[in-house]
Amino acid sequence: MDAVSQSSAGDQAESRRVQILNAAIAVFGEKGFQRATIKEIAARAGIAPGTIYLYYKNKHDLLVAIADTLVTKAVDETLAHAVNLSAEEYVAAIVRDRLQFARQNAAVIRALLAEIWTDRDLQQIVFDQIVVPIFALGQHYLGIQVKAGKLRPCRSDIVMPAFAGGVAIVSLLRSAGSGRLLSTLSDDEIVQELTLLYLHGLQPCEGCEPSQGCNPEATP
Repeated sequence: MDAVSQSSAGDQAESRRVQILNAAIAVFGEKGFQRATIKEIAARAGIAPGTIYLYYKNKHDLLVAIADTLVTKAVDETLAHAVNLSAEEYVAAIVRDRLQFARQNAAVIRALLAEIWTDRDLQQIVFDQIVVPIFALGQHYLGIQVKAGKLRPCRSDIVMPAFAGGVAIVSLLRSAGSGRLLSTLSDDEIVQELTLLYLHGLQPCEGCEPSQGCNPEATP
């Protein structure tokens, strides 16, 4: 097989994987992981059930691939674009991205979390293949900012999970709260407040009026 044919075959295989994943995302979001079947996913994708097994071993394999596509690749792209931003811009970009992500993918996120919560093997796979690499990218950025004197020295192995966990919880509460939590707030309001919280804590800035909120840029 020549180089052009190999490239074409690779493109076709990738296109088929994306087709299957999109169908799985839709079916998992509608029915949940446990009730969804390979047959239903194949029907949504417009292919024979056996075709799915040429690309994915089982539903768990599909679930991990979905998590990798929706979480890891999306976060990688956000971090890659944010790497040259200031600390304030970096935090704001990540918070805004995760808010939008949770809102757009609420149904499939619920399916993912329900299965990950109860499946120890899946927890380990998600942790090793998704969580650890994301934390490593964040820790690398923190190290650069600390070395440049733009952030204080810190335990990045503690700070990154705390930051990521906080952003994830706020995003999930807002997308899954059925209008009960944070529903009256805009993305801009949440992004601003969380950025201030993570970078400046709850201590008042010099010159800030308590009744007007905190604006570190106004500090003399």
